[in-house]
Amino acid sequence: MCIPLTFFIDGCGNDRLDVDVSTISIPEVNILRLEQDVFKLDTNDIKGSTIKLEKIYGHFYSGYFSVLLNNGGIKDSSYSYRIKQFISDRDMKGTFNDCEKEFPATDELKKDLTQSFKYFNYYFPNKPLPKVVTMITGFNYPVVTIDSTIGIGLDMYLGSNNKYYKWLTFPRYKTMFMNKENIVPDAIHSWMLSEFPYTMNKSDFLSDITYMGKILYLTDALLPSIPDTLKIHYSKTQMEYCHQNEFNVWSYFAAQKLIYTTNQSEIMKFTSDGPFTSAFSKDAPPLIGYWIGWQIVRQYMKNNPNITLEDLMNETDAQKILTKAKYKPTK
Repeated sequence: MCIPLTFFIDGCGNDRLDVDVSTISIPEVNILRLEQDVFKLDTNDIKGSTIKLEKIYGHFYSGYFSVLLNNGGIKDSSYSYRIKQFISDRDMKGTFNDCEKEFPATDELKKDLTQSFKYFNYYFPNKPLPKVVTMITGFNYPVVTIDSTIGIGLDMYLGSNNKYYKWLTFPRYKTMFMNKENIVPDAIHSWMLSEFPYTMNKSDFLSDITYMGKILYLTDALLPSIPDTLKIHYSKTQMEYCHQNEFNVWSYFAAQKLIYTTNQSEIMKFTSDGPFTSAFSKDAPPLIGYWIGWQIVRQYMKNNPNITLEDLMNETDAQKILTKAKYKPTK
């Protein structure tokens, strides 16, 4: 069961995103179960079964096999052998069984995504909605967006203490967010990155964090009742650190003249994933630059009520956003 969309929100505080979508009508959201179709594939008729899968999933299936599983193309001479090997592998079969136990149905996932899609349609009525597919990726990908399809790797959401994550020695800062409640925010985040690729007019630190701030603000809009911790993969303690040290972090960026730097190694210190931001302390969460960009965009939208979400995503000038945000965190 996915996290209910009535869950307490912990930080957005933006009334303009409190909109009524009860009258929004969108096509029914259907979730295709690729992992079930693959593991129930007729191994005595690989060619015929593959044709059926291609009809159901389109180009997504060929991309799934060649890119996500890294198993060559479906036209390769070794395809039949490779697909049989994949579905007969002991660990992959065990993973499939775990997915069947954890996700026997997708009713809650469908409900939550439908609500998010309604919000998207409210803000961007002329944009198409994606298809949704669940799958097993061999523990490689949580969510991908290919060919207008959101692909959700269920094997990456089996619960923090899943035995396979321990065997694969995934770090704790990763596994703590490999749970059911992370599926919807991760899916929306990945979709927004695909829907609104980077178009900022510069490649400096401010532009980088502002772009990601825009993506995170979109998750605010499409998931107004989901806690911020799930949107950026923070623990409550890490989120508290950000709120308590917002002034200090921004002051550090200014004092070190990082705001307009184009030095990618410097930028990555504050925008890379990991257990913490070592430039500050082990208590400072990763991606702290993106968290600051998120607050800048939130302030920008709060102080400029005439700016629509579409206007926000079309704005490529990070300096303009910063100036009009009047962003000045206090001690």
